[in-house]
Amino acid sequence: MKKGLRTVVGYFVLGIALQAGIYYYLENDLFAPSADYDIVSNTGSSSGTQGNESAFADVQVKGRAYYSHDYQYMADVSADSVTIYHAGNLDNPQEVELKGQGVSFFEWLPDRDLGLIALYPKDWHGGRWNITLARYNPEATTHESDAPIKDLPKGSKIVDVAFSTATNEVYLKVEVGDGLYRIYRTDANYATRRIFTPATSIGKIAVFFDEDKFFYDDADKGIIYLFNSKNSSWRIISPPGRYRLVGIGPDKVIYAARVNNDGEAVGYYTGKLGVGFEQVKQLDTPVNFNTVTMHLIEEAAKKHAADKAAGKDDGTNQKEISSEQE
Repeated sequence: MKKGLRTVVGYFVLGIALQAGIYYYLENDLFAPSADYDIVSNTGSSSGTQGNESAFADVQVKGRAYYSHDYQYMADVSADSVTIYHAGNLDNPQEVELKGQGVSFFEWLPDRDLGLIALYPKDWHGGRWNITLARYNPEATTHESDAPIKDLPKGSKIVDVAFSTATNEVYLKVEVGDGLYRIYRTDANYATRRIFTPATSIGKIAVFFDEDKFFYDDADKGIIYLFNSKNSSWRIISPPGRYRLVGIGPDKVIYAARVNNDGEAVGYYTGKLGVGFEQVKQLDTPVNFNTVTMHLIEEAAKKHAADKAAGKDDGTNQKEISSEQE
């Protein structure tokens, strides 16, 4: 009898240990955010390029630091928390109420102290998969759901956002599968709808700051597209060849890179709607496209313009007109 009791107890303990191991695997491996879902932002770093980050030097950052445009606020963002610090009151940070949701994207608007937070159901237990783009005003200490998107494929997350600060249109890049993306658009009235794109392998997204004109590139085919919301039309704006979008400047200059069949950048380009694209630098050695930034192309464009003005243009930087013009 005692031997049988020990056997039952042994199986019971083994069962608990096995259940705990399965739970740990599900919680920390299977359902944990993958590397692709690290918190990201449009710029790949904090908003703003100049300011006084030293005001937050004493803050022990748990995740990743994002600074508002005037450096009055810093957001400490991790996969499941957002903490807002004010430069003049570091001892009283604001903990953003996420209601148990995970964070897949954070960005400060470039012209005001307003944060955009992309949320998804971190602890999902079945049912519909809904995600939300929330905005947080640290001076009001409240946030509201600006763009709820409901009943998406399991695992979907907002991974990039492009916004027009003058017109208040926001475009959301949503990953719905491995390498598969959708675009959604919301506006000042919180009307959210899907924008059906010519391709699903979406790379960089961008929008004019004062016009509802949306840009993205097909990462597989190397084509840059323009979406005009006024008539819901798409058109190709990149020259013949393979090109990737890098970004849009405040002066509506389009920054792009020409890529080879391996997806490596081999040339820097700038362009304007209705004018076309011009090569501003030919790279002697192909580079990883992910290392190409707007700043690199802007510096190359300045040098190219100076060389042309000084008569030093060797003819390698030829102007290329896009396949369609406005």
